[in-house]
Amino acid sequence: MNHTRQTAVEKLLLHYQEPYLCTSYDSASSPLAATAFMHLISERKFLSLANAGMVESDDFVYIYSLPELTEPLFEQYYHEALDNGIARVDPNPNHQFSLISVLFLCDTITPDAALKLKKTKYYQKFKKPASGTIDLRLAAVEVGGKKHAANAFGKSLLNIYKKANKSMENIT
Repeated sequence: MNHTRQTAVEKLLLHYQEPYLCTSYDSASSPLAATAFMHLISERKFLSLANAGMVESDDFVYIYSLPELTEPLFEQYYHEALDNGIARVDPNPNHQFSLISVLFLCDTITPDAALKLKKTKYYQKFKKPASGTIDLRLAAVEVGGKKHAANAFGKSLLNIYKKANKSMENIT
């Protein structure tokens, strides 16, 4: 992994501290650079502030570092992250939502990959007795460049990247 992308990964992991469980990977066999997983349990209240039970939500963040994001590589790695994230979801009666967030940090993004990423979506709603939803957030950023792409839910990932790496570049 080149130094600029490595620095971007490190800054993102600083952003994803508590309540996320962060793990870095340094493997020549996979471009998965880091993960940040969060499982949040909070109280559900009515307007009268009466406690109505517990609510669970998850965010499973996968950060990939690639020299070039092509359409076949995008397909391979987003499916890998999606399958792993879906396997982690526990759709119990308290489950409200789970986000599977996939961020690609690249030197270049091919136009085909950017177009495919923008059009890709995934949504799943669980039926009783399980409950909640799963949504997929996708984004790719050319580190050190101005090009980026995101699906509808992934635009928030671009904001997170911008905030975490504001000293490195501006995403407009």
